[in-house]
Amino acid sequence: MNIATVIALMRGHDLFAELDPVRLEVIAFTAERRDLAAGETLFEAGEPADDAYLIIEGEAVMLAHLGGETPETGKRALRLDRGDLIGETALFREGLRRSTVRAASPVKTLRISRYLFQRLMEEFPEMAGAVAQALAARLAAVGGEVAEVGRRLGVRRGI
Repeated sequence: MNIATVIALMRGHDLFAELDPVRLEVIAFTAERRDLAAGETLFEAGEPADDAYLIIEGEAVMLAHLGGETPETGKRALRLDRGDLIGETALFREGLRRSTVRAASPVKTLRISRYLFQRLMEEFPEMAGAVAQALAARLAAVGGEVAEVGRRLGVRRGI
């Protein structure tokens, strides 16, 4: 796994897209590599979430636990591929994992710890600014989606 590939994958994610390439290199060099065999678990629902994982190679499956154990309500699966960032909320706040992630094939990941990410944002304020802009854009997009859902509900109700 070469550094240029890792940086290109990071740049493909909105959280990192506007960061200086030098800062991305720092993350790529200091983050931990973690490889999994097919079928191995990256993390389980209910575990403390203190890091995010960028998939460098391979495929994984995220099992979202929705409550209950019936096929209809128990778990939903989401396929994860190269370039996907898993668990990014953990970079910003403490909490527990809400899903289980397992390797569907051999997987290579880059583990970015909350400690590393927070430390870099403290040391490089421009990085914190770029991340804040990405999060603000996400929030605006969610606000637009909520407004659209409200509009549709109003139309359906005849309001």
